Amino acid sequence: MDGVTTIVAVAPSLSDAVQSAGATLARHAAEGHPVLVVSVFTRDGDPADAAAAAALGLAGVVHLAVDPASARGYAGGNAEHDGLRAGDDAPKVAASVLAIALGRLEPDLVLAPLGLTGHVDHLVVERALDDLDLPRLRWVDLPYALRRTPGAPLGAGELVAVPAGDAHLAAKLEASSAYGAEVDRLADHATAEGERLGAGGPVELLLRR
Repeated sequence: MDGVTTIVAVAPSLSDAVQSAGATLARHAAEGHPVLVVSVFTRDGDPADAAAAAALGLAGVVHLAVDPASARGYAGGNAEHDGLRAGDDAPKVAASVLAIALGRLEPDLVLAPLGLTGHVDHLVVERALDDLDLPRLRWVDLPYALRRTPGAPLGAGELVAVPAGDAHLAAKLEASSAYGAEVDRLADHATAEGERLGAGGPVELLLRR
């Protein structure tokens, strides 16, 4: 290995990163790179997080404990998908704590959600990273993308299909099972996207803008 690259995934919760980019994270970890997840809206102590981190071989998980949408008054109906409300300072709060965390971690590569669902907490993560002017690769959000038409547009940017080898995909599925995820559907999605793109095996999708 010529050099060590520190990879940090910034996610609303660890489960988002695990289901969307778990095989990619496991691949980099297996290659000896420090791989960490910054979980913006969660707190330490969830056994599922510990099990998932161990399955992927993560070097660590940093919980920022920013108040999630449900604690900021977004409750009932589609409130969490109706956009950020005026006066919601969560993006500024998230940017402040992210700046500290990422300053300590010094990532060479940042991964983050594409935000397919428009959930307000995904918007918070996106705006916070924009405020910090951080380039990143965006993952195609799972399990939400299971409902997406294969090949549907993802917006402007270069699509990157990351091979999900057997061992890395297995690590992702083991980690996802800690959250009760539909692991068979996740596996089928990776295989179907790989076949659609002629990748020669399962893949995870990232977007470079």
